[in-house]
Amino acid sequence: MTQHPSERPELLVAYLESTFEIEQVLGELSESQLEAREAPGDWSVRQIVHHLTDNEVADAMRLRQMLAHDSPPIVPFDESLFAANLHYDREIESSVATFFALRASSGAILEQIAADDWSRGGRHPEHDLYTVEIMVQKNIEHDRAHLEQIRRALKSARAAG
Repeated sequence: MTQHPSERPELLVAYLESTFEIEQVLGELSESQLEAREAPGDWSVRQIVHHLTDNEVADAMRLRQMLAHDSPPIVPFDESLFAANLHYDREIESSVATFFALRASSGAILEQIAADDWSRGGRHPEHDLYTVEIMVQKNIEHDRAHLEQIRRALKSARAAG
């Protein structure tokens, strides 16, 4: 999973491009599109947006902790509890703004870090090794997986309607 240092700018580009892709997919979604689900019981597009933001909030703090401290504890969160208790039925505007602001801020930090900083890490109870580089890669994969989930939910809604 560790990339050669010369590939890290590509990793940063992919991290920042995820934001653009999310913005394009969200566009101007209607209320009914925000409620679209790939299948009954799956998260709606609205819930996915809130989840992406909550993940971004957590990873923004994790990034800063790993860069500022030596091997800090990385606290996982239960996405099901977040979805159940953080009112994922609310409007998405503030979550969208938060996601984009945090991604831009974290991206600006990543643009400035030294090559050695990519290997700075923390202690995550669910991962043997958790570094800045691994976190960024996981973020890209997470974004892409949920983007595809949103696309499938919108496609299912179009097919049903």
